[in-house]
Amino acid sequence: MPLPPLCAVACWLAAAVLVLCSSSGLAGTLNKAQVEAMFPPPWLVGEMLGHLPVWPVFTRTGQGPELQNYVFETVDLEPVAGYGGKPVNVMVVMDRDGAFVTSRLLSHMEPIFRSEMGTAQLNGFAQQYKGVTVHHQVHVLGAKAQRVVTPTIATLHGVVAGTVSVNAIDRSIMESAAQVAQMAQAAQAALTDPKAVAVKPASGGRDDRYQRTGFNGLMTAQLLQAWAIEHQALNAAFTGTAGAGRDSEATIRPKIAGVDFWLAFVGIPQAGRNLLDAPRWREVRALREQGVPVLMVLDGGRYGLVEPGTATSGQRGATLSLKQHGRSFVLEPLAWQKGLRMSGQHSGVSGTSVPRYFSVRAADGGAALDVWQPVEMALAVWRRTGEGTSDAASGIALAGFKRPFSIAQAEDFRPQRETPKWLEPWGQRQTDLLVLGAGLLVLTAGLVWQRKTAASVQRLRGFRIAFLLFTLVFIGWYAQGQLTVVSLTALVEALAAGRSAEFLLADPMAVVLWIFTFASLLVWGRGTFCGWLCPFGALQELVALLAKRLGLVQRHLRLHTDHALKRIKYGVLAVLVGTAAVASPLTDTLVEVEPFKTAISLHFQREWPYLLFAVTCLVLGTVVYRGYCRYICPLGAALAVLGRVRIFNWIPRRSECGTPCQTCRHRCEYQAIEPTGKVAYSECFQCLDCVQTHDNPKACLPLVLQHKGRTIPIRALPATA
Repeated sequence: MPLPPLCAVACWLAAAVLVLCSSSGLAGTLNKAQVEAMFPPPWLVGEMLGHLPVWPVFTRTGQGPELQNYVFETVDLEPVAGYGGKPVNVMVVMDRDGAFVTSRLLSHMEPIFRSEMGTAQLNGFAQQYKGVTVHHQVHVLGAKAQRVVTPTIATLHGVVAGTVSVNAIDRSIMESAAQVAQMAQAAQAALTDPKAVAVKPASGGRDDRYQRTGFNGLMTAQLLQAWAIEHQALNAAFTGTAGAGRDSEATIRPKIAGVDFWLAFVGIPQAGRNLLDAPRWREVRALREQGVPVLMVLDGGRYGLVEPGTATSGQRGATLSLKQHGRSFVLEPLAWQKGLRMSGQHSGVSGTSVPRYFSVRAADGGAALDVWQPVEMALAVWRRTGEGTSDAASGIALAGFKRPFSIAQAEDFRPQRETPKWLEPWGQRQTDLLVLGAGLLVLTAGLVWQRKTAASVQRLRGFRIAFLLFTLVFIGWYAQGQLTVVSLTALVEALAAGRSAEFLLADPMAVVLWIFTFASLLVWGRGTFCGWLCPFGALQELVALLAKRLGLVQRHLRLHTDHALKRIKYGVLAVLVGTAAVASPLTDTLVEVEPFKTAISLHFQREWPYLLFAVTCLVLGTVVYRGYCRYICPLGAALAVLGRVRIFNWIPRRSECGTPCQTCRHRCEYQAIEPTGKVAYSECFQCLDCVQTHDNPKACLPLVLQHKGRTIPIRALPATA
C-alpha cells in the first residue's frame, strides 16, 4: 500500500508548527546562590573555575580559606544519554580526595520515569553514591540487590525497568568525577594564583587511574629509574682517548656524579600523573593516544643532555638513544618548560635538575616503541679535546655507556580502558539472552518451515498461543524487551544534535530483538515482530481470544474504512519523527501514544490517565482485531515502511486466489489481503492462517473443488465489500 498523502501533509504540518517549540541542548542549572544555600556560613563558596564548570567550597581557617569540596553538574562535564536519548543531570558534591559527599538527580527525560514516583526512584539510585569514591569500581546490579561498598568495589541496586537509565546516571557521575579529580591540581593552582591560566578539562580519563606516591614509590615500581655515572667512571671511559684529563673537576671530585639522570616514560598514568602537573599530563596523554611515547629526563649532572645530531656547545655533554628488539628510536625534544608536580629538592633529586621531555619515534618509521617491553638505552658522553667551544676549533672525544630500562610488573601499570558501561548489562543478563536466543531459534524454525507449522488448525493455534505467552510473559513482563518507537525518536534526536547513539546499546534484550527484527524485515517484512515478538501485541491478541471465548464478536470493517484508518499510524509516525528532528520537548509527551510502557514495562503500575489509555487500546482489540496495532501504532508504521526492503513474497498463492477464490481474504483477521488475492505485506502480521488455509483440502476452495472434480468459477466479490 503506497504511503498516503496524509503522511506528507502531517510531516509538513508538524515541522511548520513544532519548529517554534524546539528546545536547545541541556546545560547546567545551578547558580552560586543555590550552591551557597547548600553550604551556608561558615562555609565559603568560591567562583566557578573558568573553563572547569565546578564550584569550589572552602572552610574558613586561621590560615585563610581551605578547599574542602567541589560541586558540579554532570551535564556540564559528561552529558550521558539515557533511554530517551537525552542527558541525565546529577548534582554531585565531591571532596578534594575524590569521595562523594552527596549526589542528587536534578533533571532527566527518561520516558518511563517522568512521573513524581518514577523520578523519586531514579533519585534514590543516584543517592547511593554517598561514600563511594572516584577510584571505586562501581557495578550496578538488579533492583533487589543490596548496596555494598568495599575499599575498592561498590555494588549498587538498580531500578525496575530502568537498566539503561541507571547506567546513564552511573556513567555521568563517575566520568564527570574523574574529570574533576584529574583537574584538581590545576583547579587548586587557579584558586591560589590569580594569574594561573584556566584550562579545559580533558574528556574521558577513567582509564588513567593511579595511586598517589612519591619518588621512592615510583622507583620501587621501576617506573622512575636513576642513571648516575660518577666522574671516576667517566675518566676511566676516556682513558687512552684525546678526552683524557680534559675535565679537571672530574679528577678532583671523582665520587661526584657527572651524569645524573632520572628517567620515566610519563605516558604511563602511574608515572605521569604523579610526576607531572595537570596541563603537562594532558599534553602527554594526548601524545600517548596518538601512539607516541614520551620520555622525561630529569637532568641534574654536569654532563647535560643535548639533542642528538645537533652541534655541540660547551666543554662536555651527553646524547641519549634507544633501541628495542634491534630497532633504533630517536628522541625528538619537546619545547616544554617545567611541568613537574613534585619538587625535586624534596624528592632526592638535585635542586638544579631540569626536566627535559622527548617524544620517541622509530628511526625506520615503523611501529612505535613499546614502553612495556625492555628498552636498551645508550648514552654517548663527549668532552672537548681543545680549548675552543666549537667543532671547528677543537675535536670531540666520545665515551659510550649502556643500560637496560624495563618495568618488572608492567601489567600492573598498563592503562586499563574500562569496559564501556553499556557492556555491563550484557554480562549480567547472559541467562536471559540465552532464553531469548532459544525462543528466536524456535520462532525462526517455525516460520522457515511454515507449512509444517500450519499443517493443521490445532498445531498452528497451539504454537501461536504458546509463543505469544512466551513473548508477553518472558520477553515483555520479565525481561523488559518491549521495543518502542522511543528508540527511533531518540536516535533521530541524537543524530540531529550530533550526540552519540551509544545509549541504544545499553539494553541487551532490545538490541538482540532489534537485530532480529531488522533481519526479519529483509526476509518476511513487518509481520515477524508485530505478529510474534511485540509483547503488547501479544497481550492484545490473547485478550481478544479470551473475549471471543466469552462470546464477544469482532467486526471486519469495510475495505475503504479499513484502508483509511490504516493511514493514521503513518501520520502519528510523521508527527513523532518531526518533533524529534527539531528537538521539541513535545516528543516526550507524544510518545505516550504507545501504551507499551504502562502495560508492559510498568505492569500497569502507573497514574490513571495512562492506565485508561492502555485499557482502551486493549478494549479496542476486542472489537476490531488488534485495532491499535493496525491503525495507531507508530512503531508498526515504521516497520511497515522499512519492511518494503523485503526480499521474498513468502506467502504461497494460487492463480485462483482473488479470482475466483476469496476464502483467505475473508478469514484474514488483519484484512491484509486485497480482493485481487494480493497480500499487503506492510499490513500482514504473519499469523500463518492463510498458509494453513492454502494447504487445507477442506478449507481452500480450489482444493475442495479439485477434490470434487468441479471447476465452477466463482465470481469475485466487489472491492468495496
